[in-house]
Parts: sequence; structure tokens; C-alpha cells
Amino acid sequence: MLKIIQESGRDVLPGLEGKITERWAALLDGECRAYLRQQRSVFLDCSQVDYIDGRGVEVLNAFPPSSVTLMSTPSLMTELLHIGGRS
Repeated sequence: MLKIIQESGRDVLPGLEGKITERWAALLDGECRAYLRQQRSVFLDCSQVDYIDGRGVEVLNAFPPSSVTLMSTPSLMTELLHIGGRS
């Protein structure tokens, strides 16, 4: 599930909760790319994520690290993202 917690100027702080599965990954991808097209920086709060599947890893790893920052990422999610290519 994706919740927009805060928007200020050029920055957007969406909060992710629960599971990032194929279904939610597509929504996340679309929402984040819409903000990126507006030249906004996205800071994803991942503190409430308890599961991520392969598609979720692909989507998060495809975002440009200079424009999309992952915050408060649980250790298992960090490891999966690292294995999937995001450093």
C-alpha cells in the first residue's frame, strides 16, 4: 500500500506499508514516475514494509538513485535490493 505522507515544494515523502508485491509494485512505479516527470525528488519511507517480492525489487532498483531515496529500509529488504542490483 502506498500513502502520501507529505509533499513540500519539490520533495514528496510517500510511505510504504505492508507488502510490495507485483500488484502494488505497478502502482508504486506509476506514482513515483509521475513525480519524477514533474522534476520532483521522492523519499520513500520503507519502515513499515514487511515483505517484498521479485517484482517489487525490480521496480525499486529501476528508479534513479539520484531522484528516489529509500529511507528506513528494513535489513532484509536492503539485502534483497542489494542482491537485485541497488547498492
